[in-house]
Amino acid sequence: MIRLYTALLYLSLPLAGARLWWRGRRQPGYRRHWRERLGDVPPVDAGGAALTWLHAVSVGEVRAAAPLVRALLRVHPDRRLLITTATPTGRATVRQLFGDRVRCAFLPWDLPFAVERFVARLRPACLIVMETELWPNLFHTVRARGVPLYLVNARLSARSFRAYRRARPLLRDTLACVTRIAAQAPTDAERFRALGARPDRVAVAGNLKFEHALPGDFASRCASLRETLGRPAWPWLAGSTHPGEEALLLSAHRRLLEDEPRAVLWLAPRHPERAADVVAQCERAGFTVARFSRLREQRSAGSRTDAQVIVVDVLGVLVYLYGMAPVAFIGGSLAARGGHNPLEALQAGCAVLTGRWTDNFAEVYAVLRAAGAVTLVDNEVALAEGVGELWRDGTRRARQVAAGQRVIEQRRGALARTLALIGETPPARV
Repeated sequence: MIRLYTALLYLSLPLAGARLWWRGRRQPGYRRHWRERLGDVPPVDAGGAALTWLHAVSVGEVRAAAPLVRALLRVHPDRRLLITTATPTGRATVRQLFGDRVRCAFLPWDLPFAVERFVARLRPACLIVMETELWPNLFHTVRARGVPLYLVNARLSARSFRAYRRARPLLRDTLACVTRIAAQAPTDAERFRALGARPDRVAVAGNLKFEHALPGDFASRCASLRETLGRPAWPWLAGSTHPGEEALLLSAHRRLLEDEPRAVLWLAPRHPERAADVVAQCERAGFTVARFSRLREQRSAGSRTDAQVIVVDVLGVLVYLYGMAPVAFIGGSLAARGGHNPLEALQAGCAVLTGRWTDNFAEVYAVLRAAGAVTLVDNEVALAEGVGELWRDGTRRARQVAAGQRVIEQRRGALARTLALIGETPPARV
């Protein structure tokens, strides 16, 4: 079956190249380093230290991997670490979080010549793959070279499981290449076994997203942002939003403005390259709007920002905005995108609302809802009501945040278990 899969990939190669170039119109990063997607990377120094390779497809997976990456850097300060991603925003996040301590590249397309060239030039000591990235040719190539392969923080949503089950013979052979699978939850472990993973290679390690700590500069950056944003009387945040959600969020914001004219919505699309479209949508809806990236310049020039909506068009500031907004809606959950991580907001002291589409974080939201740590909304009317109630009721807001932070503390331990499963001794500080 892998031959059919590979033949289809070769047939789609021109389309993949065209799509890459098309996406580069709005996000030029897709047009850069394109040779890496064909496996063309500089070879490693034959006499150098061993290379650990970690793959995290995009921003969310890179952030989830951050505690593991930092632990590996402490365990093996002499080793080189490569992080591959599939998106320019993922690559930018690697640079933002780790700077020059790691090497980064795009993952090659899953074509035999590309992955074989990539692996031959880099000669990794092991490959660690985050979450749900299953690439048959890549996995077979590293196994043929005797490279240990670990699938960590592994998860399979119900939707992904149904899709993968249609190609079970291919997936069974692919999973046979994996040395160990560190699943997020028992449900994930059972789904991997049902796809053909050997039961003795699958273990439940927990979710690395519970291992995150706030950045060391959290307090100082929040203070700096207050100078940039001013002190709006009634701010709320919508983070990691998707197409189709912004219209609902603006409708909710209009309702809030009827009761509180000083309300300000900080709107952060999941992909910042969509910012121009989101700004235009806000203007068409009749809101006064500003871009986050231009606020400091405006304040330096002495002009005030009285925007009703501020569109966040840069990477790397969302956690700090969570620290400033009393209430936040987590995107991808009113549109059927599977939701995004709510834990960072709770750690930052922000009360969380979510829609019902949270399949990508089903286990996280299940424990948070059981603890009374999130507010569930079904539409823009419920969202406006929920935001207003949380904003006005400081006691309820604090109770939800405290419940969420207790859940996070109780669920820690995934990092140490993951390190043990991949054969590493946890460092003194995990």
